[in-house]
Amino acid sequence: MKLETMPTALPIYSQPPHETEPLIEIHSSPIRVLSERVVRCWKQWPRALLVVAAFVYVSALIVWASNNSDKHMDNQQTSAQDATPVKPFPTGEVVSRRLQCVAWRATGKCRPNGPRESQNDKKCSDVIGADVSGFCEVEDIDTGDRFQVMRRHCNSLKGNIKFRCSDALAFVSYRVEGHAAVAKALVPNFSLPHVPENSGAPRDGIVMVVYPKLLASAYATVRVLREVLMCRLPIEIWFHVDEIGDDYALLAPLQQLAIFVGDVSFHPMYNPRAKGFLSKVFAIYNSYFDRVLFLDADNVPVRDPVFLFDTPEFRASGAVFWPDFWHPHHTLFNLHARSMLWELLDTPFIDMFEQESGQLLVDRTRHAAPLELVYFYAFHEPNFFNKLEVVYGDKDLFRLAWMKLKTPFHMIETLPAMAGRAINGSFCGMTMVQHDADGEVLFLHRNQHKLTGERDERMEKAALENTVVPPEEALGAPHPDGYPDPVIWTHLLSFRKDGNRKLYSIDAYRAAPQFPQWQPCYGRRYVEKQKMFELREFANFSFAGIETDIRHFALDAARLRHAQNVAWIGARPNNSTTGQSVVA
Repeated sequence: MKLETMPTALPIYSQPPHETEPLIEIHSSPIRVLSERVVRCWKQWPRALLVVAAFVYVSALIVWASNNSDKHMDNQQTSAQDATPVKPFPTGEVVSRRLQCVAWRATGKCRPNGPRESQNDKKCSDVIGADVSGFCEVEDIDTGDRFQVMRRHCNSLKGNIKFRCSDALAFVSYRVEGHAAVAKALVPNFSLPHVPENSGAPRDGIVMVVYPKLLASAYATVRVLREVLMCRLPIEIWFHVDEIGDDYALLAPLQQLAIFVGDVSFHPMYNPRAKGFLSKVFAIYNSYFDRVLFLDADNVPVRDPVFLFDTPEFRASGAVFWPDFWHPHHTLFNLHARSMLWELLDTPFIDMFEQESGQLLVDRTRHAAPLELVYFYAFHEPNFFNKLEVVYGDKDLFRLAWMKLKTPFHMIETLPAMAGRAINGSFCGMTMVQHDADGEVLFLHRNQHKLTGERDERMEKAALENTVVPPEEALGAPHPDGYPDPVIWTHLLSFRKDGNRKLYSIDAYRAAPQFPQWQPCYGRRYVEKQKMFELREFANFSFAGIETDIRHFALDAARLRHAQNVAWIGARPNNSTTGQSVVA
């Protein structure tokens, strides 16, 4: 939070200029008497003016000090019930306290250390709504000390998020329990699951998580890796048994592909909470590889990614992360300096780009403690990340854990580009593009329009009904190659290499009528007006044909899925709480 600074000097009223004539009233008395009175008044005027000026100056100082007393009192507030000073909860404290909630203390000026507004105080069981500032006051039962917890600016949480001060006790305990989780990982000889004591040469591999909606994407990505990029890294495919259900035929195309290309294993997940975003954390934590390249199933490399394990950045830190579109000055997820996230984690705010976790490169043998903390963040209950929506899904958990433990990592410097379509001067980005440490394109993360290998009637209808774009050029129009998934990579919008990173700003928008109203777009719509971004045709890149490849492979996956003679081979995973990998 920016602190207001005291003005160097308040205005002091000066004496009237000498040429200013004093007010002269007309009297019947002689002129000499009148003149003497005028002279006496004129001589007394500077002294009176100084007195008035001094009074105004002192009054202004008093008002200024009153409005800013919260800063000079080191963020202290006074309890409404007594004179007990209430300070923010101590940072760095990892010892459990016996606390009880006192009340919600409302403050003004949208700051938790703003002037108290006791008329808006609430009980611990009351709901704290949006656009308010204040803090939960808690008391140490043993010492009587009182503290500010869940300190809130008006924008510390999203507008739709509500909480109660009864949550404050668990909120404080979160940091203590997180410290205990890390302490466990720092015990000598501790290792993550499936990391042997003497492993010799590190086992490198790719980890992916699939669920029904991503099966065609996963199939296409594996085929690109093996057949187009000639990548021989072993691949783990993790899935949750509840998400697949009883229909293991869904996995049959992937299993047949695994048998054909080799060195692909399947790993069922049974933890009831290891679903959705949390499945990524579970898979990396439990992987059988020592060094992991995690890829979202809809994230396609354009080069064999094996070189990443030998880059100077990875050798130095053992962890390489990639930036997201968003940063504290332009964030879609309310992740900025005043977010309540920093108090929850008991870690200082760092002004940097958010993380995009569609790809992660981690040495599990070197980073047991940060990964243990990531696992804690993901699976601890209550889950304040979800409850307060201070981050989105899993995407920032990794960098936050590394930052909390002050563990080095490398964040790729080149900012994300966008692949999409440009129609009649209007650009719609539908895929996030990530780079290697040298700034060259490496990953195409198809965030929009997951591959299905099947026709999308809604898109085809929208293309036919578009009145400003010829049907054959509209998004979703059937392509002459016969592959049903839409072509969405005709242009690439990237931030100029010599651009000022502070000027990097990505918009989320709709681009009708060139694109359907329901189509989300990311980037800059009218790129010809943008000096910091450049638009290039996708056909000019060496990997231009990769979208045709994945659309082709997705169609093959769909055909295999619907084939009558394709089924899961071998025993299905049972309801064991551990689960065994199935290697094809």
